[in-house]
Amino acid sequence: MTKHRVRVPQVADISAAIRLYYEHTEIGNKDIRAIFGDMGNGRIGRLKQLVLEAMHERGTVHYNAQYVNTEVAYDVWGINIDRLTAGRKKLQQLGLGG
Repeated sequence: MTKHRVRVPQVADISAAIRLYYEHTEIGNKDIRAIFGDMGNGRIGRLKQLVLEAMHERGTVHYNAQYVNTEVAYDVWGINIDRLTAGRKKLQQLGLGG
């Protein structure tokens, strides 16, 4: 297995990240941009490659060649959906949006 070094950006849109996690089994380039903000196809490709490698290791079913499994992607990218959800709820309680 090839190890890729990719800097995973911070989540730019918490609401989009939460919505996509619960709405889609697999995510593509447009979804990744919604989570992390605007970035080029090359960087998105490297992020997806990390996920594809993990999917292969875990034996995760792959339905669309242009997409990656959402749950595996969040795990590989270090996105903790429970923490995001709790953080958004707290921001809403404080009247700070989210």
